[in-house]
Amino acid sequence: MVWINVDKPTKKCTLHMKSSCNYLHKKSETHYKGIGYLKRDGGWLSFPDPKLAKLYLQSYLPKYEFVDHC
Repeated sequence: MVWINVDKPTKKCTLHMKSSCNYLHKKSETHYKGIGYLKRDGGWLSFPDPKLAKLYLQSYLPKYEFVDHC
């Protein structure tokens, strides 16, 4: 499973693939960012593999910057 952190204010999507990634361990839902869905400022979305994550981004967030973190 991979995760994408969608940040709407900066229009940036960051892909996290390693289960040892510190950002994955620290992810938490906030008032403005969701886990498993997007809120006002974005959120964390999970996908079964990186190809599906990238396809989602190309389809729904094509103007966002993509960053492959780990």
